[in-house]
Formats: sequence, structure tokens, C-alpha cells
Amino acid sequence: MEPRWPRRTLGVRGGSRLAFAAITAVIAIGVGCGYDSPGTITSGILRKYQRQSGSKPLTAGGMIRIRLVLSRAGIEASGSSELLWEPWRYRETASSGGWTTTRGIEYGKAFYTDFDGVTRVVSEPVLRELMTRSYFWRRAWLFQNREDARTFLGPADDASVSIRFQPPGANPLTMSFSRRDGRLLSVRSARFHLEFSSPTKFRDLSDPATPLEGEVGWVGLPTGRLPNPLAGGGRARFPETPSLVPFERRGGAIIVAARIAGEPVRLAIDAAADGPVLLSPQLAGRLPLTFRMDVYGRYVAAEASLEVGGVVYPSLFVQRSGDVPAGADAVAGACLFREAVVDLDPETRQFGLRDPEKWVIPEGYFRVVIDDDGDVPVAIVDRGKHALRLTAGSDTGEAALLLASQSAARVGLADKVTAKGLMWGAIKLPDLPLQVSDRGFFPDWGDDGRVGFPLLLRFHVYIHMPSRWIYLRPAGTDVRR
Repeated sequence: MEPRWPRRTLGVRGGSRLAFAAITAVIAIGVGCGYDSPGTITSGILRKYQRQSGSKPLTAGGMIRIRLVLSRAGIEASGSSELLWEPWRYRETASSGGWTTTRGIEYGKAFYTDFDGVTRVVSEPVLRELMTRSYFWRRAWLFQNREDARTFLGPADDASVSIRFQPPGANPLTMSFSRRDGRLLSVRSARFHLEFSSPTKFRDLSDPATPLEGEVGWVGLPTGRLPNPLAGGGRARFPETPSLVPFERRGGAIIVAARIAGEPVRLAIDAAADGPVLLSPQLAGRLPLTFRMDVYGRYVAAEASLEVGGVVYPSLFVQRSGDVPAGADAVAGACLFREAVVDLDPETRQFGLRDPEKWVIPEGYFRVVIDDDGDVPVAIVDRGKHALRLTAGSDTGEAALLLASQSAARVGLADKVTAKGLMWGAIKLPDLPLQVSDRGFFPDWGDDGRVGFPLLLRFHVYIHMPSRWIYLRPAGTDVRR
């Protein structure tokens, strides 16, 4: 006899505690009256899905090929994704517009190979996200032991029921199934959201700003063993002696003189620019580059050179974009932070990129851990027992900190315009101008906001992301131990 489905939870959506409580209350009341246990109901939901779809757990080593399409008014572009795995290893490779990127897990560590071919070991939030994606795509949730994941009944309504999985080391994963025919409707986790229209077709809403159409084209065995990723591949060429360039403030940005493809430009520095170097449409039109639209709707071009002081990047991907701030021609972040020691000196108002192989740690500086979310430097700032993970060195206007509203509420700063009681490592920060927003942040993933230059310029800063440290020396008397 098939286990009964959980009853509908009236007026409740998402993964709320109320929805979970409503379902478990129904089950608890019904145990003595012939209702099945939550574990039995969960197993019944998955058995019905398997019976209707014919899906089975995949082998210990496998491959999935996915076609991706961007389709919106007047725009269509395509790309592809390839998923590969074997025991203790997993990777996702995406290609479009001439670039290829890879994210993966290698024996408990996450790595990222970016659009310029530079490979880095990256942060725990990236690892947790990849473990969640791996758990879903390998169909580990169909194994008899669910690969040691804890399972809970999730929200239900008239049309669907859901199961919440908590795989070891991964983010929570909620999967929704149709009451009528048992098919998979959706998958939701931090920075991972798919809505299925058929067993092979889905809408990828992981980045709400760029929804994609996806179709699984092939599932089978890999054609060979996964190659071992090798950290490195840097593009920067450093001069024999360090070179610094003056910077100026413009709104919330800092701007330096640079050259792109031989053209003099005003380059804004922004650590949140984690993709190709951004070019204004006016600059892009002057350069001898060929731009192609990729699956994310970006117009990208390859093999552009960048020079900042004496540091030369002979070949980088660039993107034509309308998001370049006023007063600048271009914006760079990822290519600068991933392979150089970024030097920001507010007293001399100079900016530099130093060779990490030759740079000597200075005396008299606080040393604080900094994380790497994939070419993005992330500061860890504490307020009491709570920690905030903030992109370090971004355009936040006049505010020193920009926080997601959910993160601000978590640390007791909701509806505040001043952030008080913050610690950055051993440094007690003064009261700081604060802005609260929800523009593109993922606080449940570990993306809580940004540190702006109004805070960074209180220090002489060396951001050494290759070694995961930031070095800080107060530029005045605003900061004390």
C-alpha cells in the first residue's frame, strides 16, 4: 500500500519553519491513527518518482552534458555545461562566447579555473555549493541510504510535496515533487535553483538576474579519467621593481590611469567585478576587438591587453558593459586580486600591484585572514558572535559598508544607518556609515555584502589573496586595538 502524502499546508510557501511544523504536526497526530512516519512518507515520495520517471542512482563515475540557452526579448545566445565525477572528485565546466570556466571538488577542496585560464583553490562556501550540486546531479538522493544525508519533510500544497535533504558538508537542498504524477518540479538551495518542465528540460534561476533555459542532452560514462587541476596560470607580468600609480576618488570608486589594448583609459578598481574586465561602450567601440554574446547576455572579447603601471597582462577577456561608473572607462577586479598583492596607500594616494613571489611582509601591520570566493577577496568582519563575509574593496558610494538586509538583521543592524561594534580581526572598527540593500546578494550562501573604500582608505592595505591574508595599518587614529 502506498504511503499517504502529507496534507496541504495552508497559505505557507518556501522552506519556512511554519510549513515544516504544519506537516510534522499532521504526521504526529496521525501516527496513532494509521498515518505513516515522516521517513516512510519521504521514501514513498521518492519511490513514486522513480517508478514514474524510471530514474536510478548514477554510477560512481559519470558524465552529464547540458545545453544552455539565454532567451529573452530580441536576444538569444547559447552555451554548454559538462558535469563529470568520480569518487571524491567532481567538476562543472561551462563554455560560451569563446570562454571556458571550471569549478570542481578535488579530494575535499574546491577549485576554480576562470575565464582567463587561471586556477585557484577557493572558499568553503564554494565547496558547500558544489557538494550540493554534486549531490543532486549524481542522484545521490536516490541511493538507499541517501548518501548519509538527513531528510525532512518540506512544505506541501494542493499540487506538490517536498523533501529537504541535508547532505554532509553541503548546503540544505529542497526538492519538490508533483502530487499528481510524482515528477520532479524544482530544486532549491543556496545559489542553486532549477524549475523542471520535463525530466530533461529546466529553467535555471540560480542567478535571478540571468535566467537560463537548460536541457540535459546526454547522461553516461566518462570518456576517461578526470585530469588533475593545477593551480596557477597567472597572466600578470611584473616589473623588476614595484611600480605605483596615483589614484583618485570618484564617488565610491577609486580610479587609476591604465592602458587597455594600447588605449589610455581611466580604470576603476572594484573587487566585486569577478568576471572579465568591463569596458564602457564608448571604449569598446574604439578598440580593435571582436565581441560575441555569451549565454549570460554579455558581449565579450578575448586577447585584450591591460597595463597598470609597470604590470602587464598581455591577454585577458573583456566585456562591453553599461555598468562602468561615471568618470571611468573600464572596471577591473578579478584579474588584479587573483594573482597580485594589491597595495592601497591612502597617505600617498597611490595604488600598486606587487609580485607575490618577491613581496616582503612589512612590519607594523595587523594580519587578518581573507577568503577567496573565486577571484573575489572576502573580508571576515565580526559583530559579537556573528560573522559577516564581505567583498573587500568595492564601490559602495558614501557608505563604508553595504549589507544585505537579511545579513544586517542577523547581526542586529536592521534599519540602521551606522554600524557599531564591529571587529576586523584584532582591530576594533569605529562607527561606520552603513547602507542596507538586497541587490544581488546571497546571504544564505555566505555573501553578506561589501566593504567600501571609505573603510579601506582608513588603512594602508596590502591584499594578498594568493596567500589568503590582508595586511592593515591604520592611516590615522580612527582605528585602535
